Amino acid sequence: MDHEILDFGRTWQGYGGGSDEDIYVAFGVDAPTYFQRLRRVLDTPLAAELPAATRIAIEQICTVRLAC
Repeated sequence: MDHEILDFGRTWQGYGGGSDEDIYVAFGVDAPTYFQRLRRVLDTPLAAELPAATRIAIEQICTVRLAC
């Protein structure tokens, strides 16, 4: 599941992280839960494959979406 969460985050990175509806359809959870999980995945070796700029951009999206 972590791989899917990271792929979704990477796919939607240029669009603010995806809509709440897209997140629910893909994962069956609300947006805050998804972004908490994505933030945790970013701290795993799985995320080591990401370019630094992409990782930073996704982290920023998580911060913004969790602040709402």
